[in-house]
Amino acid sequence: MASTTLEEKKPRFSWGAVLSLLVGALRLFLVFRKIDFKEFSGALAQTRWGWIGAALVCGLLSHWFRGLRWVMLAEPLGHRPAALPTFYAVMSGYLANLALPRLGEITRCLLLARKTPLGFNALVGTVVMERLMDLLILVILSLVVLVAYSEMLWDPVMAFFGARSLGMGWIQSMLVLASLALLPIVLWKSLGRLIPIPDKLRTMLRDFGHGMAGLWRLPNPALFVVYTVLIWLGYFLMTYLCFFAFPGAEGLGLGEALLLLVAGAFGFVMPVQGGMGAYHAAIVWTLGRIPGLVMSASSALAFATLSHLAQTVLVVVVGGMCYFLMSLLPDHPKVA
Repeated sequence: MASTTLEEKKPRFSWGAVLSLLVGALRLFLVFRKIDFKEFSGALAQTRWGWIGAALVCGLLSHWFRGLRWVMLAEPLGHRPAALPTFYAVMSGYLANLALPRLGEITRCLLLARKTPLGFNALVGTVVMERLMDLLILVILSLVVLVAYSEMLWDPVMAFFGARSLGMGWIQSMLVLASLALLPIVLWKSLGRLIPIPDKLRTMLRDFGHGMAGLWRLPNPALFVVYTVLIWLGYFLMTYLCFFAFPGAEGLGLGEALLLLVAGAFGFVMPVQGGMGAYHAAIVWTLGRIPGLVMSASSALAFATLSHLAQTVLVVVVGGMCYFLMSLLPDHPKVA
């Protein structure tokens, strides 16, 4: 019997998606409620769209490298998926995230499992490991930004950790994440032999563990690091090139691009569709604290809206095309 079987299910109404959408809409309302819409629309009208196009190319390349990196994580499972279908699955996943946060991770694993001999549970394990790696990169970049912009960020971060030392706050956060990552392994090793576990669940957990363990069995670890750097470089350039597209932001440099990249990343990881509202709030707040930057709240929101809209259009257009192209590929026959 195959380790994973994919059952067709009728789509069901999701209260989670509705709640997430309402939260995002509320955040947008709170961000937009005091905005001068005349100034806001005037700032958008002056956009230099050529630079937006260049930024989108960088974003698309970062998604392509993410697909290549996923190929490397999947290869230790016994089958190396082709780059193009893997890219299709990645972009389809981003599209699904617009419907419900984190749905994209499941969607891309389902799609690739249908088209390859790879099992769904093992693919989920590779995606979890991939996200943990990205979280590590985000933490490192956050620390770099915190040191570089300590005068600007120190007080808000200290307030966030509630009078605790900054170092202890980060250490405790990392210990919690590490504990959560190791908990399934500890339970499996200790209780798995003492408590009867159904064979189906045991197989599912075993496949999931194989997927996560693929990081330590990479055929070329150095190339994996290169792909990771290129993914984040694409994100960085996407932010930086938007400065040249927007009036009033031309004076911002590489440091500010890294600062906004980190702020925007935290906005995107919030549990709302596509970072809606959370991304805008994070960018507006950050722009408002950059020393020497003369940009009104309305202009800052126009910049955030333009940047977010460009990324969303990229996901909708390319993700929609990729989902269609993925549907044209033949399904891989599963062993009954």
